[in-house]
Amino acid sequence: MPSGAPAIGAWRRRCRTDRAHRPMTKARRTRPTIRDVAAEAGVSVSSVSRTLNGGIYTSAELHARIMRAVKRLGFEPDQAAQALRSRASNTIGCMVADFSNPHYTGMVSAAEEEFQRAGFLLMLAATKHEEAREAAFLSAVRRRQMDGLLLFAGDNSHKDFMKGLATLDLPCVTVDREVPDSIQVRVDHRGGALEATRYLIGLGHRRIALLTGSAAVLPSSERLAGYRQAHQEAKLEVDASLIRPHMQGASTAFSSVCQLLQSAKPPTAIISLGTSMLAEVLEAITSNGLCYPQDVSIVCSGDTDLARHATPAISALSWDMNEVGRTAARLLLERIRDSDRPGSSAPVFLPTRLILRHSCAAPATPARGLK
Repeated sequence: MPSGAPAIGAWRRRCRTDRAHRPMTKARRTRPTIRDVAAEAGVSVSSVSRTLNGGIYTSAELHARIMRAVKRLGFEPDQAAQALRSRASNTIGCMVADFSNPHYTGMVSAAEEEFQRAGFLLMLAATKHEEAREAAFLSAVRRRQMDGLLLFAGDNSHKDFMKGLATLDLPCVTVDREVPDSIQVRVDHRGGALEATRYLIGLGHRRIALLTGSAAVLPSSERLAGYRQAHQEAKLEVDASLIRPHMQGASTAFSSVCQLLQSAKPPTAIISLGTSMLAEVLEAITSNGLCYPQDVSIVCSGDTDLARHATPAISALSWDMNEVGRTAARLLLERIRDSDRPGSSAPVFLPTRLILRHSCAAPATPARGLK
């Protein structure tokens, strides 16, 4: 090796050391980021990202404010990262508990039409109230970088799901469900149950059974509240044995109604959900050698095909399911368009109406004390 080699090697090592300890230039140290732009404009990072990627759901005022911040800071987007972001799927995550429930069909279909017109794809998941399925849904939302969430009635006792949902930081609209920081669209189930119970009490019924879903699901708790209010107004005590909560999809209504009808003090009227539960109620009445409305009156919550085409047709609480879906979708699109604008904390309520048919009559034996 030449005699000068050790000296050259030492010189190269010093150069590398100097470069390693050389301070960053001011330009590199102060290069603005997308977070700097968001802070300068007073908006969220997601709003800046959508604007820079040409998102169609950004208001003119918000777009101008962000672009002024970009110009003031001299922000230059990272082209590689922007290319990745531009491949966002423009999707909305939608979670329902059970596809077999016909109530969801109309609502989801109407919502999907609104999203399609706006250029968004709706990705649907059915969780069957199972926490593992809910966790898988949240994971898919994260992976696919969805733009918003539409959540239908579900079990709010699932704490892990609620915690995971809070970490997503996405625009969210809920239907018949309470989720913090979401826009709520709710059917007036309480008012509907109040009206139906009042009607039956007015016919002379004093033992009215209520078959509904799990108390952890908002519509069920609201129906129970309306049922109790009607009894309180009429100064009637509520018999807890007449209240039968059931998990959606569980085939237990038949046995519950049989137990009630075979009890020492059977109900003279039944308020039931109008999905598969209603079919079990009708089967139980027939199996016990009874018929409606002569032996027991029936009102169902939800105007299904079965309620309309049964013989005789069944009185039902009805609401516009298509309007529920459209309203929820439009509110979510508005929030996506301007996620930095504070949303209303007050739920949007849609009314119910009681459709009277031929399934109710005065009780065969007047209740004691009936005037």
